[in-house]
Amino acid sequence: MTRRAPAFVLGLAALIRTAVGLWLGFRPFDDSYITFRYGLNLASGHGFVYNLGEPVLGTTAPLWAMVLALCAATGAPIEQASLGISLTCDAASAFLLLRLLTALGFGAGIPLAGAMLFLGFFDYFSLARSGMESSFFVFLVLGSLASIASRRLVIAAVFTALAALTRPEGVLLVVLLPVALWYCRADLRTRDAVTAIGVMLAIAGSWAVYAMRTFGSVVPQSIVAKAAMFKDPALAQFSWNNIALFFLRGQFGGEIFTRTYIQLMPVTSLLALVGAAWLTMNLLRGREGSAIPRVALLLFFPGAYVAGLALSHAFTYFPWYYAPIYPFLAVLVPIGTAAATRSSAKAVLVVTVVLVAAQIAAAVIVKMPSDSTFWVDGYFEMSERVPRDASVRVAAPEIGAVGWRVWPAAILDMAGLVTPEAVGVAPETYFKLKRPEYLIVRTDNAADLLRALQLDPWFAESYDAVAVRRDPYASREFRAYKRKLVAGGQ
Repeated sequence: MTRRAPAFVLGLAALIRTAVGLWLGFRPFDDSYITFRYGLNLASGHGFVYNLGEPVLGTTAPLWAMVLALCAATGAPIEQASLGISLTCDAASAFLLLRLLTALGFGAGIPLAGAMLFLGFFDYFSLARSGMESSFFVFLVLGSLASIASRRLVIAAVFTALAALTRPEGVLLVVLLPVALWYCRADLRTRDAVTAIGVMLAIAGSWAVYAMRTFGSVVPQSIVAKAAMFKDPALAQFSWNNIALFFLRGQFGGEIFTRTYIQLMPVTSLLALVGAAWLTMNLLRGREGSAIPRVALLLFFPGAYVAGLALSHAFTYFPWYYAPIYPFLAVLVPIGTAAATRSSAKAVLVVTVVLVAAQIAAAVIVKMPSDSTFWVDGYFEMSERVPRDASVRVAAPEIGAVGWRVWPAAILDMAGLVTPEAVGVAPETYFKLKRPEYLIVRTDNAADLLRALQLDPWFAESYDAVAVRRDPYASREFRAYKRKLVAGGQ
Protein backbone atom coordinates (compact mmCIF):
# COMPACT_ATOMS: atom_id res chain seq x y z
CA MET A 1 0.00 0.00 0.00
CA THR A 2 1.41 3.39 -1.02
CA ARG A 3 1.64 6.29 1.40
CA ARG A 4 -1.35 7.98 -0.24
CA ALA A 5 -3.55 4.87 -0.32
CA PRO A 6 -4.85 5.16 3.29
CA ALA A 7 -5.88 8.78 2.69
CA PHE A 8 -7.63 7.82 -0.54
CA VAL A 9 -9.51 4.92 1.07
CA LEU A 10 -10.47 7.04 4.05
CA GLY A 11 -11.55 9.93 1.85
CA LEU A 12 -13.80 7.65 -0.19
CA ALA A 13 -15.38 6.21 2.98
CA ALA A 14 -15.92 9.69 4.41
CA LEU A 15 -17.51 10.86 1.16
CA ILE A 16 -19.93 7.92 1.11
CA ARG A 17 -20.80 8.43 4.77
CA THR A 18 -21.44 12.14 4.24
CA ALA A 19 -23.66 11.43 1.24
CA VAL A 20 -25.68 8.89 3.25
CA GLY A 21 -26.03 11.38 6.09
CA LEU A 22 -27.34 14.08 3.76
CA TRP A 23 -29.71 11.56 2.17
CA LEU A 24 -31.10 10.41 5.53
CA GLY A 25 -31.32 14.04 6.62
CA PHE A 26 -31.65 15.97 9.85
CA ARG A 27 -32.91 13.95 12.82
CA PRO A 28 -33.02 16.27 15.88
CA PHE A 29 -33.31 15.89 19.62
CA ASP A 30 -35.51 18.29 21.54
CA ASP A 31 -32.41 19.79 23.16
CA SER A 32 -30.90 20.60 19.77
CA TYR A 33 -33.27 23.51 19.46
CA ILE A 34 -32.11 25.17 22.68
CA THR A 35 -28.76 26.05 21.16
CA PHE A 36 -30.46 26.75 17.82
CA ARG A 37 -32.54 29.47 19.46
CA TYR A 38 -29.44 31.08 20.95
CA GLY A 39 -27.92 31.08 17.47
CA LEU A 40 -31.08 32.54 15.93
CA ASN A 41 -31.26 35.35 18.49
CA LEU A 42 -27.59 36.15 18.02
CA ALA A 43 -27.96 36.23 14.23
CA SER A 44 -31.07 38.40 14.55
CA GLY A 45 -29.24 41.05 16.57
CA HIS A 46 -30.81 40.25 19.94
CA GLY A 47 -27.56 39.16 21.58
CA PHE A 48 -26.53 35.90 23.20
CA VAL A 49 -29.90 35.22 24.85
CA TYR A 50 -32.61 32.59 24.82
CA ASN A 51 -35.46 34.94 25.75
CA LEU A 52 -35.18 38.46 24.43
CA GLY A 53 -33.72 40.78 27.05
CA GLU A 54 -32.87 37.94 29.47
CA PRO A 55 -29.09 37.29 29.65
CA VAL A 56 -28.98 33.67 30.85
CA LEU A 57 -26.37 31.16 29.65
CA GLY A 58 -28.67 28.20 29.16
CA THR A 59 -26.56 26.30 26.63
CA THR A 60 -23.42 24.31 27.41
CA ALA A 61 -22.23 24.84 23.81
CA PRO A 62 -21.72 28.60 23.35
CA LEU A 63 -19.23 28.27 20.49
CA TRP A 64 -21.61 25.96 18.61
CA ALA A 65 -24.34 28.59 19.01
CA MET A 66 -21.97 31.18 17.53
CA VAL A 67 -21.15 28.95 14.56
CA LEU A 68 -24.85 28.40 13.88
CA ALA A 69 -25.48 32.14 14.27
CA LEU A 70 -22.89 32.81 11.58
CA CYS A 71 -24.67 30.34 9.30
CA ALA A 72 -28.05 31.97 9.97
CA ALA A 73 -26.60 35.42 9.32
CA THR A 74 -25.55 34.27 5.85
CA GLY A 75 -29.05 32.97 5.15
CA ALA A 76 -28.39 29.27 5.70
CA PRO A 77 -31.15 27.36 7.57
CA ILE A 78 -29.77 26.42 10.97
CA GLU A 79 -31.11 22.86 10.89
CA GLN A 80 -29.47 22.01 7.57
CA ALA A 81 -26.32 23.93 8.43
CA SER A 82 -25.89 21.91 11.62
CA LEU A 83 -26.20 18.67 9.64
CA GLY A 84 -23.71 19.71 6.97
CA ILE A 85 -21.16 21.02 9.48
CA SER A 86 -21.43 17.93 11.66
CA LEU A 87 -20.93 15.49 8.80
CA THR A 88 -17.99 17.55 7.55
CA CYS A 89 -16.48 17.58 11.04
CA ASP A 90 -16.77 13.79 11.21
CA ALA A 91 -14.88 13.43 7.94
CA ALA A 92 -12.19 15.80 9.23
CA SER A 93 -12.07 13.91 12.54
CA ALA A 94 -11.36 10.65 10.70
CA PHE A 95 -8.33 12.24 9.04
CA LEU A 96 -7.22 13.67 12.38
CA LEU A 97 -7.33 10.15 13.84
CA LEU A 98 -5.23 8.92 10.93
CA ARG A 99 -2.71 11.71 11.57
CA LEU A 100 -2.71 11.18 15.33
CA LEU A 101 -2.01 7.46 15.16
CA THR A 102 0.60 7.92 12.44
CA ALA A 103 2.37 10.61 14.46
CA LEU A 104 2.41 8.26 17.45
CA GLY A 105 4.27 5.65 15.40
CA PHE A 106 1.60 2.99 14.97
CA GLY A 107 1.93 0.56 12.07
CA ALA A 108 0.18 -2.66 10.97
CA GLY A 109 -2.63 -0.66 9.38
CA ILE A 110 -3.76 0.67 12.77
CA PRO A 111 -4.15 4.35 11.74
CA LEU A 112 -6.44 3.55 8.80
CA ALA A 113 -8.34 0.88 10.75
CA GLY A 114 -9.03 3.24 13.64
CA ALA A 115 -10.26 6.00 11.34
CA MET A 116 -12.48 3.63 9.35
CA LEU A 117 -14.03 2.10 12.46
CA PHE A 118 -14.73 5.60 13.77
CA LEU A 119 -16.68 6.39 10.60
CA GLY A 120 -18.48 3.06 10.91
CA PHE A 121 -20.10 3.57 14.34
CA PHE A 122 -23.77 4.00 13.49
CA ASP A 123 -24.81 5.47 16.85
CA TYR A 124 -22.16 8.15 16.51
CA PHE A 125 -23.36 8.78 12.95
CA SER A 126 -26.87 9.29 14.34
CA LEU A 127 -25.54 11.86 16.80
CA ALA A 128 -24.05 13.77 13.88
CA ARG A 129 -27.53 14.05 12.37
CA SER A 130 -29.04 15.46 15.57
CA GLY A 131 -27.97 19.11 15.39
CA MET A 132 -26.12 18.83 18.68
CA GLU A 133 -22.53 20.04 19.08
CA SER A 134 -21.18 16.47 19.37
CA SER A 135 -19.33 16.19 16.05
CA PHE A 136 -17.95 19.72 16.31
CA PHE A 137 -16.64 19.04 19.81
CA VAL A 138 -15.04 15.72 18.85
CA PHE A 139 -13.35 17.41 15.89
CA LEU A 140 -11.84 20.03 18.21
CA VAL A 141 -10.70 17.40 20.74
CA LEU A 142 -9.00 15.33 18.04
CA GLY A 143 -7.53 18.47 16.49
CA SER A 144 -5.93 19.28 19.81
CA LEU A 145 -4.54 15.77 20.32
CA ALA A 146 -3.27 15.41 16.74
CA SER A 147 -1.57 18.81 16.95
CA ILE A 148 0.07 17.87 20.26
CA ALA A 149 1.32 14.59 18.75
CA SER A 150 2.77 16.52 15.80
CA ARG A 151 4.25 19.10 18.19
CA ARG A 152 2.27 21.91 16.62
CA LEU A 153 1.55 23.25 20.07
CA VAL A 154 0.26 26.72 19.21
CA ILE A 155 -2.33 25.14 16.92
CA ALA A 156 -3.08 22.65 19.70
CA ALA A 157 -3.69 25.61 22.02
CA VAL A 158 -6.26 27.04 19.59
CA PHE A 159 -8.09 23.69 19.32
CA THR A 160 -7.96 23.28 23.10
CA ALA A 161 -9.45 26.69 23.84
CA LEU A 162 -12.20 26.25 21.23
CA ALA A 163 -13.06 22.81 22.63
CA ALA A 164 -13.44 24.34 26.10
CA LEU A 165 -15.86 26.90 24.63
CA THR A 166 -17.87 24.16 22.93
CA ARG A 167 -18.34 21.81 25.87
CA PRO A 168 -17.36 22.17 29.55
CA GLU A 169 -15.54 18.83 29.28
CA GLY A 170 -13.06 20.52 26.97
CA VAL A 171 -11.33 21.77 30.11
CA LEU A 172 -9.69 18.32 30.30
CA LEU A 173 -7.56 19.34 27.32
CA VAL A 174 -6.58 22.51 29.15
CA VAL A 175 -5.00 20.20 31.74
CA LEU A 176 -3.34 18.03 29.09
CA LEU A 177 -1.68 20.81 27.08
CA PRO A 178 0.77 21.91 29.82
CA VAL A 179 1.72 18.24 30.31
CA ALA A 180 2.56 18.04 26.61
CA LEU A 181 4.60 21.24 26.84
CA TRP A 182 6.57 19.77 29.74
CA TYR A 183 7.35 16.58 27.80
CA CYS A 184 8.48 18.64 24.80
CA ARG A 185 10.56 21.08 26.86
CA ALA A 186 13.90 19.79 25.58
CA ASP A 187 12.94 20.51 21.97
CA LEU A 188 10.86 23.59 22.61
CA ARG A 189 11.89 27.19 22.98
CA THR A 190 10.53 28.96 26.05
CA ARG A 191 8.96 31.57 23.81
CA ASP A 192 6.98 28.90 21.94
CA ALA A 193 5.66 27.41 25.17
CA VAL A 194 4.63 30.82 26.47
CA THR A 195 2.95 31.58 23.13
CA ALA A 196 0.93 28.36 23.25
CA ILE A 197 -0.29 28.96 26.79
CA GLY A 198 -0.94 32.63 26.00
CA VAL A 199 -3.04 31.80 22.93
CA MET A 200 -5.12 29.30 24.91
CA LEU A 201 -5.70 31.73 27.79
CA ALA A 202 -6.48 34.62 25.44
CA ILE A 203 -9.23 32.71 23.62
CA ALA A 204 -10.76 31.05 26.66
CA GLY A 205 -10.23 34.13 28.83
CA SER A 206 -12.04 36.41 26.39
CA TRP A 207 -15.14 34.27 26.66
CA ALA A 208 -14.79 34.05 30.44
CA VAL A 209 -14.68 37.85 30.73
CA TYR A 210 -17.71 38.20 28.46
CA ALA A 211 -19.64 35.50 30.34
CA MET A 212 -18.92 37.05 33.74
CA ARG A 213 -19.99 40.51 32.58
CA THR A 214 -23.08 39.28 30.71
CA PHE A 215 -24.33 36.31 32.71
CA GLY A 216 -22.54 36.73 36.04
CA SER A 217 -20.92 33.30 35.75
CA VAL A 218 -18.97 31.09 33.35
CA VAL A 219 -20.95 28.06 34.53
CA PRO A 220 -23.96 27.46 32.24
CA GLN A 221 -27.33 27.66 33.96
CA SER A 222 -28.21 24.34 32.32
CA ILE A 223 -25.54 22.63 34.43
CA VAL A 224 -26.94 24.19 37.59
CA ALA A 225 -30.47 23.08 36.68
CA LYS A 226 -29.48 19.53 35.75
CA ALA A 227 -27.44 19.16 38.93
CA ALA A 228 -30.56 20.06 40.91
CA MET A 229 -32.76 17.66 38.93
CA PHE A 230 -30.56 14.57 39.03
CA LYS A 231 -29.90 14.07 42.73
CA ASP A 232 -32.34 11.17 42.86
CA PRO A 233 -30.51 7.92 43.82
CA ALA A 234 -32.62 6.06 41.25
CA LEU A 235 -31.26 8.31 38.49
CA ALA A 236 -27.72 7.73 39.74
CA GLN A 237 -28.23 3.97 39.42
CA PHE A 238 -29.81 4.50 36.00
CA SER A 239 -26.69 6.39 34.90
CA TRP A 240 -24.33 3.64 36.11
CA ASN A 241 -26.45 1.01 34.38
CA ASN A 242 -26.39 2.98 31.13
CA ILE A 243 -22.63 3.35 30.98
CA ALA A 244 -22.17 -0.35 31.80
CA LEU A 245 -24.66 -1.33 29.08
CA PHE A 246 -22.96 1.03 26.63
CA PHE A 247 -19.87 -1.17 26.59
CA LEU A 248 -22.01 -4.30 26.37
CA ARG A 249 -24.96 -3.52 24.07
CA GLY A 250 -24.56 0.04 22.81
CA GLN A 251 -25.66 3.44 23.93
CA PHE A 252 -28.83 4.56 25.64
CA GLY A 253 -31.36 6.65 23.77
CA GLY A 254 -34.22 4.55 22.46
CA GLU A 255 -35.56 4.53 18.89
CA ILE A 256 -32.54 4.91 16.60
CA PHE A 257 -30.26 4.09 19.54
CA THR A 258 -31.99 0.78 20.25
CA ARG A 259 -29.46 -1.53 21.88
CA THR A 260 -28.57 -4.72 20.08
CA TYR A 261 -25.85 -7.35 20.25
CA ILE A 262 -25.72 -7.36 16.44
CA GLN A 263 -23.31 -4.41 16.54
CA LEU A 264 -20.82 -6.59 18.50
CA MET A 265 -20.16 -4.11 21.29
CA PRO A 266 -18.75 -6.84 23.61
CA VAL A 267 -16.05 -7.56 21.00
CA THR A 268 -15.37 -3.84 20.52
CA SER A 269 -15.12 -3.20 24.25
CA LEU A 270 -12.92 -6.24 24.92
CA LEU A 271 -10.43 -5.34 22.18
CA ALA A 272 -10.40 -1.72 23.34
CA LEU A 273 -9.63 -2.91 26.87
CA VAL A 274 -6.74 -5.01 25.51
CA GLY A 275 -5.50 -1.95 23.65
CA ALA A 276 -5.67 0.23 26.75
CA ALA A 277 -3.84 -2.42 28.80
CA TRP A 278 -1.12 -2.75 26.13
CA LEU A 279 -0.56 1.03 26.07
CA THR A 280 -0.35 1.14 29.85
CA MET A 281 2.10 -1.77 30.06
CA ASN A 282 4.32 -0.20 27.42
CA LEU A 283 4.40 2.99 29.45
CA LEU A 284 5.33 1.11 32.63
CA ARG A 285 8.07 -0.80 30.79
CA GLY A 286 9.49 2.35 29.22
CA ARG A 287 8.67 1.26 25.67
CA GLU A 288 6.89 4.37 24.49
CA GLY A 289 7.34 5.01 20.79
CA SER A 290 6.85 8.78 20.96
CA ALA A 291 8.21 11.70 22.95
CA ILE A 292 4.78 12.42 24.42
CA PRO A 293 3.39 9.23 26.02
CA ARG A 294 0.74 7.52 23.94
CA VAL A 295 -1.20 6.88 27.13
CA ALA A 296 -1.53 10.63 27.70
CA LEU A 297 -2.92 11.25 24.22
CA LEU A 298 -5.13 8.18 23.84
CA LEU A 299 -6.31 7.37 27.37
CA PHE A 300 -6.28 10.52 29.50
CA PHE A 301 -9.17 12.34 27.86
CA PRO A 302 -11.60 9.40 27.45
CA GLY A 303 -10.73 8.00 30.87
CA ALA A 304 -11.24 11.31 32.65
CA TYR A 305 -14.33 12.07 30.57
CA VAL A 306 -16.12 8.78 31.31
CA ALA A 307 -15.12 8.87 34.97
CA GLY A 308 -16.25 12.47 35.43
CA LEU A 309 -19.63 12.04 33.77
CA ALA A 310 -20.25 8.68 35.44
CA LEU A 311 -19.50 10.09 38.90
CA SER A 312 -21.78 13.05 38.21
CA HIS A 313 -24.51 10.65 36.99
CA ALA A 314 -24.78 12.32 33.58
CA PHE A 315 -25.47 9.17 31.53
CA THR A 316 -29.22 9.40 32.04
CA TYR A 317 -31.39 10.84 29.27
CA PHE A 318 -28.78 12.55 27.11
CA PRO A 319 -27.53 10.39 24.20
CA TRP A 320 -25.01 12.99 23.01
CA TYR A 321 -22.91 12.52 26.16
CA TYR A 322 -21.58 9.28 24.65
CA ALA A 323 -20.17 10.99 21.54
CA PRO A 324 -16.60 11.69 22.75
CA ILE A 325 -16.12 8.02 23.67
CA TYR A 326 -16.41 6.72 20.10
CA PRO A 327 -13.15 7.95 18.52
CA PHE A 328 -11.10 6.46 21.36
CA LEU A 329 -12.93 3.14 21.17
CA ALA A 330 -12.19 3.20 17.45
CA VAL A 331 -8.43 3.63 17.91
CA LEU A 332 -8.08 1.25 20.83
CA VAL A 333 -9.73 -1.64 18.98
CA PRO A 334 -7.06 -2.01 16.26
CA ILE A 335 -4.33 -1.40 18.84
CA GLY A 336 -5.78 -4.20 20.96
CA THR A 337 -6.14 -6.45 17.91
CA ALA A 338 -2.51 -5.86 16.92
CA ALA A 339 -1.36 -6.51 20.49
CA ALA A 340 -3.31 -9.78 20.65
CA THR A 341 -2.08 -10.99 17.24
CA ARG A 342 1.53 -9.75 17.42
CA SER A 343 1.02 -6.84 15.02
CA SER A 344 -0.78 -8.79 12.32
CA ALA A 345 -1.97 -6.26 9.73
CA LYS A 346 -4.27 -8.90 8.26
CA ALA A 347 -5.97 -9.47 11.62
CA VAL A 348 -6.42 -5.74 12.11
CA LEU A 349 -8.03 -5.47 8.66
CA VAL A 350 -10.33 -8.46 9.21
CA VAL A 351 -11.51 -7.27 12.62
CA THR A 352 -12.17 -3.77 11.29
CA VAL A 353 -14.19 -5.08 8.34
CA VAL A 354 -16.22 -7.38 10.60
CA LEU A 355 -16.99 -4.65 13.14
CA VAL A 356 -17.96 -2.09 10.48
CA ALA A 357 -20.17 -4.70 8.81
CA ALA A 358 -21.79 -5.42 12.20
CA GLN A 359 -22.55 -1.73 12.64
CA ILE A 360 -24.18 -1.55 9.21
CA ALA A 361 -26.17 -4.73 9.90
CA ALA A 362 -27.38 -3.39 13.25
CA ALA A 363 -28.44 -0.14 11.58
CA VAL A 364 -30.38 -1.86 8.79
CA ILE A 365 -31.92 -4.70 10.80
CA VAL A 366 -32.65 -3.05 14.14
CA LYS A 367 -31.91 0.63 14.57
CA MET A 368 -33.43 2.33 11.54
CA PRO A 369 -36.64 0.23 11.59
CA SER A 370 -37.02 1.14 15.29
CA ASP A 371 -36.66 4.86 14.67
CA SER A 372 -40.27 5.98 14.98
CA THR A 373 -40.61 9.12 17.07
CA PHE A 374 -43.17 11.89 17.36
CA TRP A 375 -41.34 13.78 20.10
CA VAL A 376 -40.35 16.91 18.19
CA ASP A 377 -43.36 16.79 15.83
CA GLY A 378 -45.77 16.65 18.76
CA TYR A 379 -44.30 19.76 20.32
CA PHE A 380 -44.31 21.49 16.95
CA GLU A 381 -48.03 20.80 16.53
CA MET A 382 -48.87 22.18 19.97
CA SER A 383 -46.74 25.25 19.35
CA GLU A 384 -48.85 26.22 16.34
CA ARG A 385 -51.44 27.52 18.84
CA VAL A 386 -49.05 30.17 20.18
CA PRO A 387 -48.79 33.66 18.61
CA ARG A 388 -45.27 34.61 17.52
CA ASP A 389 -45.07 37.59 19.81
CA ALA A 390 -42.31 38.50 22.28
CA SER A 391 -44.92 39.62 24.83
CA VAL A 392 -46.46 36.12 25.00
CA ARG A 393 -45.16 33.74 27.68
CA VAL A 394 -45.16 29.97 27.27
CA ALA A 395 -44.44 27.57 30.13
CA ALA A 396 -42.96 24.18 29.30
CA PRO A 397 -41.00 21.42 31.09
CA GLU A 398 -39.13 20.77 27.81
CA ILE A 399 -38.21 23.92 25.94
CA GLY A 400 -36.29 22.86 22.83
CA ALA A 401 -38.80 22.32 20.03
CA VAL A 402 -41.38 24.54 21.72
CA GLY A 403 -38.99 27.45 22.12
CA TRP A 404 -37.78 27.11 18.54
CA ARG A 405 -41.24 27.03 17.00
CA VAL A 406 -42.82 29.83 19.08
CA TRP A 407 -39.87 32.25 18.73
CA PRO A 408 -39.74 35.12 19.69
CA ALA A 409 -42.34 34.35 22.41
CA ALA A 410 -40.79 34.15 25.89
CA ILE A 411 -40.30 30.73 27.45
CA LEU A 412 -40.76 29.97 31.14
CA ASP A 413 -38.56 26.91 31.53
CA MET A 414 -39.99 24.91 34.40
CA ALA A 415 -36.83 22.78 34.54
CA GLY A 416 -34.72 25.92 35.01
CA LEU A 417 -32.26 25.55 32.13
CA VAL A 418 -32.92 29.11 30.94
CA THR A 419 -35.07 30.29 33.87
CA PRO A 420 -32.87 30.40 36.99
CA GLU A 421 -35.70 31.35 39.34
CA ALA A 422 -37.49 28.07 38.58
CA VAL A 423 -34.67 25.91 40.00
CA GLY A 424 -35.66 24.33 43.29
CA VAL A 425 -39.30 25.42 43.00
CA ALA A 426 -42.11 22.91 42.44
CA PRO A 427 -43.24 23.33 38.81
CA GLU A 428 -46.90 23.72 39.77
CA THR A 429 -45.98 26.42 42.29
CA TYR A 430 -43.87 28.30 39.77
CA PHE A 431 -46.57 28.00 37.11
CA LYS A 432 -49.27 29.38 39.43
CA LEU A 433 -46.97 32.22 40.45
CA LYS A 434 -46.23 33.30 36.86
CA ARG A 435 -49.58 32.45 35.19
CA PRO A 436 -48.26 32.45 31.62
CA GLU A 437 -50.53 32.67 28.61
CA TYR A 438 -49.74 29.12 27.48
CA LEU A 439 -48.62 25.76 28.86
CA ILE A 440 -47.28 23.04 26.55
CA VAL A 441 -46.56 19.59 27.97
CA ARG A 442 -46.01 15.94 27.18
CA THR A 443 -48.13 13.84 29.50
CA ASP A 444 -45.52 11.24 30.40
CA ASN A 445 -42.70 13.48 31.62
CA ALA A 446 -45.15 16.09 32.98
CA ALA A 447 -47.42 13.59 34.77
CA ASP A 448 -46.67 14.91 38.28
CA LEU A 449 -47.16 18.52 37.17
CA LEU A 450 -50.49 17.78 35.48
CA ARG A 451 -51.70 15.78 38.47
CA ALA A 452 -50.92 18.66 40.84
CA LEU A 453 -52.56 21.23 38.57
CA GLN A 454 -55.70 19.16 38.05
CA LEU A 455 -56.13 18.83 41.82
CA ASP A 456 -56.12 22.62 42.10
CA PRO A 457 -59.53 24.18 41.13
CA TRP A 458 -57.66 27.33 40.11
CA PHE A 459 -56.15 25.62 37.07
CA ALA A 460 -59.49 24.43 35.62
CA GLU A 461 -60.94 27.89 36.20
CA SER A 462 -58.02 29.66 34.54
CA TYR A 463 -56.95 27.44 31.60
CA ASP A 464 -58.49 25.57 28.69
CA ALA A 465 -56.93 22.70 26.75
CA VAL A 466 -56.81 24.11 23.21
CA ALA A 467 -54.96 21.26 21.52
CA VAL A 468 -54.36 17.57 22.26
CA ARG A 469 -52.42 15.14 20.09
CA ARG A 470 -51.85 11.49 20.90
CA ASP A 471 -48.38 10.15 20.15
CA PRO A 472 -48.83 7.44 17.47
CA TYR A 473 -45.75 5.57 18.72
CA ALA A 474 -46.04 5.81 22.52
CA SER A 475 -48.58 5.94 25.34
CA ARG A 476 -48.64 9.69 25.85
CA GLU A 477 -50.24 12.88 24.65
CA PHE A 478 -49.00 16.33 23.76
CA ARG A 479 -51.20 19.10 25.15
CA ALA A 480 -51.45 22.85 24.83
CA TYR A 481 -53.32 24.90 27.43
CA LYS A 482 -54.31 28.54 27.04
CA ARG A 483 -55.15 30.97 29.81
CA LYS A 484 -58.80 32.04 29.76
CA LEU A 485 -59.76 35.62 29.25
CA VAL A 486 -61.47 37.23 32.24
CA ALA A 487 -63.44 40.41 32.61
CA GLY A 488 -61.58 43.32 31.10
CA GLY A 489 -59.77 41.08 28.61
CA GLN A 490 -57.04 40.07 31.07
